[in-house]
Amino acid sequence: MSRIAKVAGIATGVVAGAVGTAYGVERAVIARGRRRREPEGPTEFVVHFDESWTLASHDGGTIKVVSRGAGPTIVLMHGVTLSLRSWVLQLDALPELGFRVVAFDHRGHGGSVAGESGHSLANLAADVATVLEQLDLRDVLLVGHSMGGVAVEVFALEHPDVAHARVRGLVLLSTLARAPLMGTSPMRKLAAALSRQAPGVGMLMNPPNLGYLLARLGYGRDPLPSHVELNRQMILECDPETVQLALAALLELDLVDDIAAIDLPTLVITGSADLIAPPAESRRIAQRIPGARLETFRGGGHMLMLERADELNALLVEFAEEVGVGLPGWRPGSAGPAPPARVAEDGR
Repeated sequence: MSRIAKVAGIATGVVAGAVGTAYGVERAVIARGRRRREPEGPTEFVVHFDESWTLASHDGGTIKVVSRGAGPTIVLMHGVTLSLRSWVLQLDALPELGFRVVAFDHRGHGGSVAGESGHSLANLAADVATVLEQLDLRDVLLVGHSMGGVAVEVFALEHPDVAHARVRGLVLLSTLARAPLMGTSPMRKLAAALSRQAPGVGMLMNPPNLGYLLARLGYGRDPLPSHVELNRQMILECDPETVQLALAALLELDLVDDIAAIDLPTLVITGSADLIAPPAESRRIAQRIPGARLETFRGGGHMLMLERADELNALLVEFAEEVGVGLPGWRPGSAGPAPPARVAEDGR
């Protein structure tokens, strides 16, 4: 057995023990959190749409896409192990505000099937181009959450002609430009070994209380139990092979130097309590992309589209109007003042 594999085995045992300890300590807290009173309204989070497509990817897979509403187009991309259900609140609210919302499942997630070349950062970007071109979407706002944000970054870098022809602006939501602790080859090898030896996500997410605890890590202060449960369901529904291979692809992520070449208007959004894509990473992205603006939601976690939906929707509409989404030939003007609920920062 290699030294890396031995270390990975030890680390896996430590992590499992830590999770078990945390579960025992937090059991009462979890139970209380799951009993939190929900506001009036649906808690099943059914995705409503007007149209749907199954598009062919460049390598023989399929991409499930849904659309709702009419007007300027906002394209939404979810994070790893999740699905387009992440955007259920945006698919309901943004059409009422005069926008057409398009959302799709990444390869191997939800209703999409990975092609023969599997999971890679380049394939994520190619799938974005496929959706824009096959549906002939123009003058759109691209919004990527977590892994979806990585897809947006790589798309802008590897498909600049498509980006400039069809995209007015980019929103990078709770995302990364470099995989954490991946600065050295040994660390990458260790993380890959850990991903192979760690227990299946389903095994950890299936018990309701333990699954709630782990899904809760994606949220900031005092989330609604129904939002946490939606996360747990999406992760449970994700194929175990996709979990392993998609996460392994993200371990190769290092775009810190490259993203300085992105020349589309860019809004970077983070939550101050995000444990998965820490705010420092968003600050670095905003500093690297010329002219990018950073918005921080105080107390917000990783799943801002659910936990802070109204504020996020307002910010997306504001930025879409600022960059002229839906208006060919528009040139963005200066940004207006940020609402008091957010901390606006200049990324330059």
